[in-house]
Amino acid sequence: MTIAVGLAALSTPDSAPGDQRVTTGTVPPVTVTEVLAPDQATLTGTLSKVLGGKVVAPPLALPLTLTVARGGGTKADFGGGAVGGKAATISWDGGRPLPLSGQGSIDFNGPVDVEIDARGPRWALDGAARLLTPGSYSFGSTVAVSVAEGGLATPRDRARLDVPTGTTASFTTRGGVQVATPAIPLRISGPGKLVLEGNLQVTTADGVRQAAKLTFGPGAFELDLQPQEGGYRIERAFLQGPLTVDG
Repeated sequence: MTIAVGLAALSTPDSAPGDQRVTTGTVPPVTVTEVLAPDQATLTGTLSKVLGGKVVAPPLALPLTLTVARGGGTKADFGGGAVGGKAATISWDGGRPLPLSGQGSIDFNGPVDVEIDARGPRWALDGAARLLTPGSYSFGSTVAVSVAEGGLATPRDRARLDVPTGTTASFTTRGGVQVATPAIPLRISGPGKLVLEGNLQVTTADGVRQAAKLTFGPGAFELDLQPQEGGYRIERAFLQGPLTVDG
């Protein structure tokens, strides 16, 4: 990484007192080279595929669609919000994809696995309870609604879950539930693991080399990506941890 610093130079006054003239000029930029520690690396280039394990990512805004890799049993339970003004729990069996629309977002509330390619990211939701930020969530498939007052769960189409400000609402999934998002500018960070494939230039304390694939982590990292045809361009990438580079 280089930093260019431009300095302005002032000339000394002319010999005649009271008749001083000040001129300015530009000193050529001073280049400061960042020194990397033995376990650090920076990346430039393009990516065709990213596998992220237990990474940190920003919330996903609606609309979204949940899908499931394996059938059988309840796949998601949503709680903490209200249906028709009453506290309720919503369950989804995974028989059909579950579109979510409205005003709100999914906060991963912890690490998440992701696979990224030219189509965009696919996030694996199983594991930690994911938070629903304040807003309203309309369910585009049939779900089972249970009100807190008791009674049997009843199937409902186009159910809406309201999450008022100050309310903690969340959901858990099982069975390989995923959500895909479009290819948009994206930042993911660590600690976590990465497998990166593409046309890469890797800079370490030992120098610079080209690579088609690298495996990183677990460790700290920041990775900023910009979509382009066929994949993503690396806007910024800084890694600190175990790194294996393949040509």
